[in-house]
Amino acid sequence: MRKEIYKIKCPKHIIFGDPQYFEEFKGAELKRLTVDYKPSEYFDTARLVLQEQPNQEFPDYMERSITLYLAPRQTMETYLKGMIFTSQKVAQKNIGVDTARYYFNVDGRDDEIKTEGDGWWGYFEEYYRQNGKDRISDAVVLTVAIPEDYDFDGMKQLAGYFFGDMQPDIPQKQKKKDTPAR
Repeated sequence: MRKEIYKIKCPKHIIFGDPQYFEEFKGAELKRLTVDYKPSEYFDTARLVLQEQPNQEFPDYMERSITLYLAPRQTMETYLKGMIFTSQKVAQKNIGVDTARYYFNVDGRDDEIKTEGDGWWGYFEEYYRQNGKDRISDAVVLTVAIPEDYDFDGMKQLAGYFFGDMQPDIPQKQKKKDTPAR
């Protein structure tokens, strides 16, 4: 398994889904099938996790994904560790394609990615809490599966195109350990 984490600038607008859905559907059905998300200003930090690992059923096949995390700075590490707070609820939707391609757009940088197959190509999760009738969004996680014809470096280039400047995120413990003694 290979995993790299990057600091990126918080995107302002993300669109993801089968291009045909954007042409054929409107309203609630389009919202159910795709992602058209404008992050809250409350989210002051973003991370990208690029990951590849062998498929459990087909070890010769390498699964690759780009996962975007949006959250306030003080809680980002919690979400990166795959945890949420006990007071939070999760809203999740799978993002599928029926035309063997998906459209991805981050702040106007867009492309249509050929997947070579239909099915689930991503998922969108929102971690939130209720305050009376108000729903307060605490974090968003978007995972996009990357087609097999991209190797890890190709996936990294794709991420760089969509998200711009990517700085390696080195955990604080590792930074301290790597700092030479004086």
